[in-house]
Amino acid sequence: MFKYKGLKVQSEDAGLPRTRKELFKSIVKDDFYLLAELSVLCFLFSIPLGLGFVWEMLTLGNPSNADAMFSVCFYCGLIEIPLFGLRYIGRYAAFGVMKKRVHNEAGYIKELFFATMKKGWKRGLFIGMILGVVVFLWQIASVFVISYNTNTWIKGLGVGGATLVFMVFFAAAEYFLSVDNFYDLKFSGSLKNSFSFTLMFFPMSALYFVVCMGVPFALTILSYYAVIGVAAVFALWGDGFTILVATLYSHSLFDRYINSVYHTDYINKGLSVNEKENDNG
Repeated sequence: MFKYKGLKVQSEDAGLPRTRKELFKSIVKDDFYLLAELSVLCFLFSIPLGLGFVWEMLTLGNPSNADAMFSVCFYCGLIEIPLFGLRYIGRYAAFGVMKKRVHNEAGYIKELFFATMKKGWKRGLFIGMILGVVVFLWQIASVFVISYNTNTWIKGLGVGGATLVFMVFFAAAEYFLSVDNFYDLKFSGSLKNSFSFTLMFFPMSALYFVVCMGVPFALTILSYYAVIGVAAVFALWGDGFTILVATLYSHSLFDRYINSVYHTDYINKGLSVNEKENDNG
């Protein structure tokens, strides 16, 4: 790791991408090492959580009754709460590195990662644990509704409601990582902005949730081999890719709703100067 440690930046404005779509293509094409290294770093912070999920799935493989299933989800969910916090410490730092890259600011990946982690690890831990609590409640609520209610439509309504709450908090946590790395705000200020963007652009929040959480979850239910495949994809490239997408999309919203009013010098930062007046991301 870190054999090629420097972020690729352009010294001349003429060489910068004109739009965020061009920047996305450029990073995917030319900065594969960056996406890979961020993914590996995030994976290292996610290993305990991954082991917790595997243990829970193996334990749930042959539950004796509904009470046993509820008990497994309850205690495993409690254990996983701080493990979500650990994962989001790494993800918080990775968002900081990606912010530097899309802003065309120079630096070394390892140094930027650990500097960001040192500065914001408490916030990453806290937002991750908040999400962990939501996942815990989603698990036990879903198991309770499915196991103890015989009315099918009530089961669907209950699981759907719990999943909706999970979806909102998951998207808000991702927005938080981007907002908090971009602006110098109190934790409550970053959280407020995160929920605002999540609800204002709920269709995109829902789509992001389905891609990042829904599809991998569905695959793992279908086959244990899919667990290995999903873990490998996220470990080698997936985390870095989702961080890139979330960063570029959220920065376009920041330009439209925050920077255009309070921080005009940050509008389309990292893009060609000639396009700053016309590009909205």
